[in-house]
Amino acid sequence: MIINIKNSSTNSNSVSGSGTDSKHRKGRGMRLYYEACIPAALFIVTAVYHHASIARRPTAQHTDKTRGGSESTAAAGNPSWTGATTTEILTCILCVLMAVVPPLFLRMERRNSGGIMAAVTPLHTTGAMYRRSADDGIAWGALLVPLVATAAELAHAAGGAGTPAAASNTYPPGVLGWVEVRVLSIAMGLRLTLTALDARMMLGNGKHAGTAVCGGMRMPVLALWVGSVFVLGSSVGAPVWGSGAVFGVAEMQQSALAYVVRALPRSFTLGEASVITQGVVLATVDLAGKIVSRATAVDTAAHRRLWEPHVETLFLEAGVVGLVLLARLLVVAVATKAGTNGSSTHMLGKRRGEGVAAVRAVAAACFCGALSLATVAYVSCANPMSWIAATVFGSATSVAVCGYWLALLGCCGLVLYRATDIEGKISSQVAGVPQSKFVLHLKRKSYHILAVLMFVPGYLVAYRLQHFASTVALAAFVAAEAVRALDIPLWGGGRAIDRFVRRFTDYRDAGPVVTSHFYLLLGCAVPVWLGGSSAVACLAGVLALGLADTAASLVGMWVGRVRWPGTAKTIEGTAGFVVCLAVAAALVDALASSGYSPSDSERGAARAAAGSIVFLCAVLGVVEALTEQNDNLVLPLCMYAAVHVCAQMRLVAFGPAFLAVAAALAIMPRLLCVAAATAAAAGASASHAEVRHRRAKQMPLV
Repeated sequence: MIINIKNSSTNSNSVSGSGTDSKHRKGRGMRLYYEACIPAALFIVTAVYHHASIARRPTAQHTDKTRGGSESTAAAGNPSWTGATTTEILTCILCVLMAVVPPLFLRMERRNSGGIMAAVTPLHTTGAMYRRSADDGIAWGALLVPLVATAAELAHAAGGAGTPAAASNTYPPGVLGWVEVRVLSIAMGLRLTLTALDARMMLGNGKHAGTAVCGGMRMPVLALWVGSVFVLGSSVGAPVWGSGAVFGVAEMQQSALAYVVRALPRSFTLGEASVITQGVVLATVDLAGKIVSRATAVDTAAHRRLWEPHVETLFLEAGVVGLVLLARLLVVAVATKAGTNGSSTHMLGKRRGEGVAAVRAVAAACFCGALSLATVAYVSCANPMSWIAATVFGSATSVAVCGYWLALLGCCGLVLYRATDIEGKISSQVAGVPQSKFVLHLKRKSYHILAVLMFVPGYLVAYRLQHFASTVALAAFVAAEAVRALDIPLWGGGRAIDRFVRRFTDYRDAGPVVTSHFYLLLGCAVPVWLGGSSAVACLAGVLALGLADTAASLVGMWVGRVRWPGTAKTIEGTAGFVVCLAVAAALVDALASSGYSPSDSERGAARAAAGSIVFLCAVLGVVEALTEQNDNLVLPLCMYAAVHVCAQMRLVAFGPAFLAVAAALAIMPRLLCVAAATAAAAGASASHAEVRHRRAKQMPLV
């Protein structure tokens, strides 16, 4: 493994020289550091509470089983470390370490690079392969997926009575339970964190990290990684095979990360690529485990009964693996040789003849689709086509939802057809806003509103259909983007799709693949796919992106005056985000609870959760204003985790804990600097005293 550091202070945004520029870089560096403290504090609070809830389990016979046969963390009583094992305590310590290192690393790099974060680029990648950004997103890349996995384990252990996704809260015995998903995600995040730490140690030793081979980790970091693998492996099974599984999955994710950023240069930051590859690796490993479980099943009828309520999950995982395979096959079938872009080699190269390319593309799509359907049929022991027909046409509600979606898409097509006239009439009435900027915002946010109109009714009245439809939409997006990027002569040709897509792009879509629409779909769909005990959490993407982000953009554009330091976003826009998100969350919670009679304890929990929503909305508003990552990806997952954790802990415990940890992280660099200065002064004083003592001994007697 080769680790490269590319100082992004060479970017056009980091011109040095004047005092104003230096102050601007310093302000931006502080903003990025404080942003990194938010996921770090949230993950520390979540991990500590999760391990405390493990310790307070009453007895083994009172714990239930969640996905994969893993014990849930739900138990009664006050948090206590009395029942915690050594492995659980060490795992919690590793989680805290993983959360603390990225912000501190960001702070140290800010001091060395004039206020701009230096990019940690693992596995033979260079900084030119990542999208230009002031922050490479290492904090989000290392912490976001472990945070979501930990919150999902807590949520599924709590159940979900009265929510549309209640049926998805328990799974039949498989390979990856929520415990295993959490542990593997922690391993992948820790691997990225130690990569950054190792790079920092090389810089501290005066070495250029671009030439340091990490077969080759520094010995302290390598020892920490080996010990971490053993601890994490022991928490999911026997130390030997558990450690092997943890190590293999972490290294698989690192290799996938390197392949993605080399194949699609400038399309992702390090954090975004890490989040995407972690999700794909977890889906692949889980599907492989299910195939093995089916192959070793003795009673086929019993296996079919177990998986029958969860076929939509099989469609999702088989679809993800099939789409990854399709992308690779299309490159092989269409491209004749790899193209080059500067110093980065990418997979989108010169294509073959149009007729050959079209035939091979269709053949590859048919093969991957048939393979995915065959996988679903094998694991579930059921006919996938019959399941699709029953899901779509099996009830009047499903048919009505499908008709509603078709009508909505038809209206959108009509609006797009008349888009030019509508844009001109609206933008001409907006004073003080450049027409091109307003039109771009209007185009992009209209799709956010469309996501709200499509996801909310489907989730509330036809959850399984919404789950499956989101998978189909992802497949359609991948197919259309492949046709566009490779210019395959299908559906009017890739150029026609490119002209349409480029109307909605911005500076974050500078790579060969346009990612904004993928992030919007994934941000809305992933919380629905994960399920949980809260309708607000399951619709986190719809609420945060479809409503709150749209409100923030429009409010900030029209009335925004006071800007956040180092960014173009305004405080007025953030206020609009917070208010809109809080109101929308309250409405969704009321709609999800209609027709359901909760118990007294559930009513009290609902009132406590309602009080916590405003606090969470404020935290998410700050994230939306400060983050340099694509907020379509970060905000929904962060909200999904935060809502579940806050619902478990209650605001009276979560709020102070989160603020205390965030404040500690914020002042920690200054405390470390003071401690280092004190230690250096003490060392210098001792050295001077020793020198004076030696001189006194050598002084001749008079």
